[in-house]
Amino acid sequence: MDDEINGDSVTPGSDPNEQVSSDPSQVGSDPSQVGSDPSQLSPEPSSPDIGPPTQTSVARFLYNQNPFYLISCLLVIYGCQNLAISSGNLLDKSITMVGGIAAYTILMAVVCIAVVRLAKVWDDARSIFIVVVISLIAVTTGFDELCIGNRSMATAMASFAAAFVLTVTETVLWACRIRLGFWYRATYYAHFAILLGFPLALGRAVATRNDPLANWGSVLFSMAVAAGALLLIPALRRGPDSVKGNGTPWSWPLYPISAFVVMLVLAGIRSHAIWMSFGFYGTAGKFEPFLLLPLLAAVLILIVETGLGRGNQVLQRFSLVATPVLLLCAITGNGATWLPIGGDLRTYFGSSLTVALGFVFSVYLWMTIRGVQYAAFGLPATLLTTGFSATLPSTGAAYGLQSWMFPAAACVILLLMTFRMKNSDWLWAAVAGVATTTIAMAGDAYGRPNDGLIAASVFAVLAMLAIGIVFRTDLAVFLRYAAAGVIMFGTMAIVFRVLQSPGSMLLYAIAAIGVVALFYGMLIRRRGWLIIAALQISLFILITSYQGHRTGKLRRINWPIASGLMCLCVGVAITTGKTGVYHGIAKRIAQRNLDGKPSGFRSGL
Repeated sequence: MDDEINGDSVTPGSDPNEQVSSDPSQVGSDPSQVGSDPSQLSPEPSSPDIGPPTQTSVARFLYNQNPFYLISCLLVIYGCQNLAISSGNLLDKSITMVGGIAAYTILMAVVCIAVVRLAKVWDDARSIFIVVVISLIAVTTGFDELCIGNRSMATAMASFAAAFVLTVTETVLWACRIRLGFWYRATYYAHFAILLGFPLALGRAVATRNDPLANWGSVLFSMAVAAGALLLIPALRRGPDSVKGNGTPWSWPLYPISAFVVMLVLAGIRSHAIWMSFGFYGTAGKFEPFLLLPLLAAVLILIVETGLGRGNQVLQRFSLVATPVLLLCAITGNGATWLPIGGDLRTYFGSSLTVALGFVFSVYLWMTIRGVQYAAFGLPATLLTTGFSATLPSTGAAYGLQSWMFPAAACVILLLMTFRMKNSDWLWAAVAGVATTTIAMAGDAYGRPNDGLIAASVFAVLAMLAIGIVFRTDLAVFLRYAAAGVIMFGTMAIVFRVLQSPGSMLLYAIAAIGVVALFYGMLIRRRGWLIIAALQISLFILITSYQGHRTGKLRRINWPIASGLMCLCVGVAITTGKTGVYHGIAKRIAQRNLDGKPSGFRSGL
């Protein structure tokens, strides 16, 4: 670690406790001083024997980071838990747990004030602040069983804990002359209000046999903590300005975000403890990642808001890419959960995977509203995933909810996006693909899968043809060729089906395809489509003649009348040629070739 710690310069061989004050007013106006920043001043060495160890990297790490305060805190909390277990009744256990940790918290608060005001070792003080916060959180966990067995005493103990948290926090901030912004304070106290309020509410639910509330308690706790964490948004958007003039040499985001990171991590652990304390059923011995889902979603929103406030594209892109990681919170038991809410989950939400996809959609929606680039593409992607893989709730199915409706909604979103973008041929292709999938899924949902596939294929071909007309890009050309391939394959399938069932009306589909290909070729001026049209019409005439021969219909035709009409057509064609129409057309084509102008029809598709 560098010798400069948090703005207080410490030279090797000097006493690290003899830091220069961070108050600029104490620097003086001597022009010989290097600037007015106290971080540029180094105290005179006082004892060369007490500098930071240089023998090993481990010793240097322990000296610079000083993790022993945190180790002390964890050991004391563990010891208080063991002591409480060996106590008598519930009240004694709670008093032992809360009282022991409260006493240790007061001790650490005094040490923190002394380190700041007397020793001025701000680097160690930051660790001690975190330890005080952890100890205060531990105080709120000491009376879970009392909330069920003795609610009046639990309420009194929760009131004591609330007053204790407020007193210790404000005393330390005041004594150390540290200023904390409004939104940081609001988030901090909202978090502790949730920590204290939920055990009381869930204890009452257990005592009164309100099973649904007790079983959902850990999930509701996680959601409440996540909602409280979102109060940080105004402060995070301001960035370093939110801690300007805070009275410490600490810089943002380490101050004060590190404390809130610790609080959220402990909240994830606490949610599991609440499940074990107040949930009736389930496998409480296994950790449930589903409880982390709201917390991680809130963290992603906070990261993206920080990126928006500071104009940091890296943070925005990180949140955008990391959002699908929320789906890992639903990996337990193929979308099931260890929590005692399996039945309610299937009835009202479908599965934990469905809920996780809902959170992913919500985060992407938030990013889209906030103007994060490319976030809108996450919305249709999430809806498609939901339609393909998520289990739908039974209540939704009772009201007609079907899986194909999610791709349909994705199609609508993509359609809205295409109208706002230029050169959106690929996006139109995506809309067509999603719509095709939706049509096929809808046919399958209503028990007509073959009809759904046929309708989807027809729509896909028409969409490719439409994109090929509107755009002049490589993708448009590719889609025209793809449409031609699908048409020829479909024609062969129709011919095979018609030969198997002579009376099928599918024969007229070949004629319709030929007419469409003819008009399409004339519209885009491509000879390839005229050839396709000729092939379709020729197949139609050939198969019609063959079926007429097999069924005997050709023998029933009045051939003299038919031959007479054909001769009439030939005569009209000859007469038209004598008028010079054909010669004029040939002359215009030859003149266009002499002038170097392209011919009316081009080769290819």
